[in-house]
Amino acid sequence: MTNTVRIDEQPGSAPRYNKGVTELVLTSHSPEQAALLLPMLAYLSKTCHDRWITWVAPHNITRQSLESFGIDTRLIRLIHCHEQHNTLWITWEALAAGNSHTVIASPGKLTDKELKQLEAAAMRGNCQGLLLRVR
Repeated sequence: MTNTVRIDEQPGSAPRYNKGVTELVLTSHSPEQAALLLPMLAYLSKTCHDRWITWVAPHNITRQSLESFGIDTRLIRLIHCHEQHNTLWITWEALAAGNSHTVIASPGKLTDKELKQLEAAAMRGNCQGLLLRVR
């Protein structure tokens, strides 16, 4: 087992999580875009053992498809939103709840106000948000 220490924490201290929101703008829904995201998710799934990784996911994402990419799904929560207009609210709730390390969602193009609301929710929940948007 490899021991790693983040540069922003002292040895023996409780882990400090990145808080805030990052927006990743993708060029299309192509398989190459999944090849960019899924290794990131695999890394997170193997390093975050105390809190959920929550993905407000498209309907074609399943636990079995994630496992086929080497993702440890024991601490992955998939939330399939049936109506796109609810995605922003569900994302805000997941960020603010405080039980996720990372929340991944595709809420669409956001206004500055909506982005600030998600940022505040991430700070409140001591969580990082990864927002995916297709250009």
